[in-house]
Amino acid sequence: MKLFIKPHIKKLQRYQTSLGRDLENGIRLDRNEKVSNFSNEEMACILSKFKNYSLSASPESQPLYKIIAETLNISPEKIFITSGITEGIRILYDFCTNPGDNVICLDPTYPMYFVYANMYQVEYRKFIFDTDTLIPKLDSLYNKLDRDTRFVFIPNPNLPIESCFSIEKIKEIAEICRKNHTMLVIDEAYYFFGAPTVIDLVENYENLIVFRTFSKAYGLAGLRIGFMVSQPQNINNISKSRSIVESNTFSMQIAEYFLKNPHLRDKHVLEVKEGGAFLQKELRKLGIKWYGGNYTNGILIFLKNKKESKQLVSHFKEKGIYIRGSFDEPFESTIRVSIGSKKYMRQFIHILKEWLN
Repeated sequence: MKLFIKPHIKKLQRYQTSLGRDLENGIRLDRNEKVSNFSNEEMACILSKFKNYSLSASPESQPLYKIIAETLNISPEKIFITSGITEGIRILYDFCTNPGDNVICLDPTYPMYFVYANMYQVEYRKFIFDTDTLIPKLDSLYNKLDRDTRFVFIPNPNLPIESCFSIEKIKEIAEICRKNHTMLVIDEAYYFFGAPTVIDLVENYENLIVFRTFSKAYGLAGLRIGFMVSQPQNINNISKSRSIVESNTFSMQIAEYFLKNPHLRDKHVLEVKEGGAFLQKELRKLGIKWYGGNYTNGILIFLKNKKESKQLVSHFKEKGIYIRGSFDEPFESTIRVSIGSKKYMRQFIHILKEWLN
């Protein structure tokens, strides 16, 4: 007998990027991860926090809830821990949408917003960028809202096209969404690199959900852990999606350690800011068009055409440096580079100059 799969799932097209990387020797500039590795001393200190029961006992999530609440100065009832922002996105589609509903999402952005829309048979409407100014076109958001719009998703700041909305602009959008009975989700994955947070707005907006992750500024992409913040009545219902526990002991204890030791995060953020300023300066010297690197740990570089973009990605891969290309129109001729310390940005510029010549 054949396994029954829903017909629309069979039609889904999925692909994976960044496969087969040499994580031991390569330079990771393709997935907006922490580019540098933790030192042996840092790793030893992190792993020393595990106890002899850490592997054998079921995970305990309350300590992480407590320290997140203390760090943000909010009630634990406003928090739900997830296996990264990706799980949070899936839960919202699963619990809050029906086939035929629609969502509006700033686009291009993290692809899982689009993937889950297709998976749950929800229409995906794009809140687009002006291709000349690279500024989000608000009319493409407001004109697409209707009574079937369940969510507006805005990564703030966003990548691969960097954008950053002010708190006042988010309040304006939240008000319009509230009048339309639409939930507004602000994805703050890249918070700490320079953007403001709207977590304080949760108190006054029952239609607001804020996502956070430990993958970016904390440099913990391998843990796949994050959380969402919203009013208690929303969290009470959304948290019904939890499995036996929200995450695993390894991820939660390390996240707890990093919240207690924010200097590790701050060190990484400083590396990114210094590396970003260096990269921007060098690209300017070369006369190459670029955009971003101010509010996130990524920068977009414009090349002549799609073919040149593919060639450059391949050239860097041969040198053991991984960068991201293969973006959809109208950004098919761009590459995205994750920002690391000056050390890694110098290596990137060196190979780029070699290729240009």
